[in-house]
Amino acid sequence: MINKYLIILYFIWCCILSGCVTEQHKIKPKIKNYVYIGGYKVNHDRGDPFTVDSEGNFYITNFTDDSRMRIKKYNSQGKYIKCWVPEIIRRKKNCWFLNRRNPPFERQLTDILADEENIYLSYVAAYGSFIGRGYSDDYTSHIEQYNLNGKFITARKPEEDTFSMDFVRHIIKDKNGNFHVAFWQHIEKYDANWKFQSVSYPFKQNKWYTTSKFSEGTIIGDLAVDTEGYTYILISGLGCVYSGAIGHIYKFDSSYNIIKEWKSDGKDKFMAQGLEIDPDNNIYMLETDSNKTYRIQEFDSNLNFIIKWDFEGDTMENNGTTYTDMKIDSKGNIYVDSGNGKIKKFSPKQ
Repeated sequence: MINKYLIILYFIWCCILSGCVTEQHKIKPKIKNYVYIGGYKVNHDRGDPFTVDSEGNFYITNFTDDSRMRIKKYNSQGKYIKCWVPEIIRRKKNCWFLNRRNPPFERQLTDILADEENIYLSYVAAYGSFIGRGYSDDYTSHIEQYNLNGKFITARKPEEDTFSMDFVRHIIKDKNGNFHVAFWQHIEKYDANWKFQSVSYPFKQNKWYTTSKFSEGTIIGDLAVDTEGYTYILISGLGCVYSGAIGHIYKFDSSYNIIKEWKSDGKDKFMAQGLEIDPDNNIYMLETDSNKTYRIQEFDSNLNFIIKWDFEGDTMENNGTTYTDMKIDSKGNIYVDSGNGKIKKFSPKQ
């Protein structure tokens, strides 16, 4: 007669094996502890785009006025190296791709990207009629390319730019050298030589997008691509009940089909600001609140929450949150625009 205890042990062992086979029994992701290294005083206006190259050099922009529009380079210790003026401002032309009788009433440098050899800068000019909240009914966009010393190489016009109510907002580069250029609600993909590949409208898969009157106000707040080709989009909105200021992240495959969604419960007062991916494909979302508190939330590649931490910013304008940014370099160091012309650095604890 079989011992009843052996039968119990047998069933326990079968449950363990079943969990392993069905991937229900998974190893939890390793939690990284980040240490604050220090701040870099780089004369940076909070909210202006910045980036970091593979050597740890900073590239800072000013975008609010033609007389101040610069790209400034600092080394990894925050020491100033040089600056240069965007080519379209230096040449004093209204637009390279369209003939305009009147100059734009507003210009912006919307993003900056550094790779091993070059700097890519997205520039937008607002024409037409001013419709409030900092928006126009007519825009033109282009992307300027420089080497790491600021020498101008070329400029490019986006493939599907409609020149109406839209402009280039973000530029990223994946491990295969492809460029992903995000507009209000669509993303254009180019190969390493900037040959146009495709255009995608990721939000149109959502039922709430096609039925909600707020869908026109839902925009791409930030995006990132991991080493496996998955794209993560932080969505934002102009009062949209489905996104608003709360953290809301979508994961897409290489064809921009939705894989997974993560959304904050909206119970706190933090506003999502930026999205980045580290070398291990962990996802980081930067948030701020009205008390100059910053928060970073970390997720694994399946958008499972890992850990979060808060830290104090250096200043807040207008007694509330304003736009900020975050970057992660090839070594996993995190850089945050914390206000008062300072960028804070956090490094993984060894």
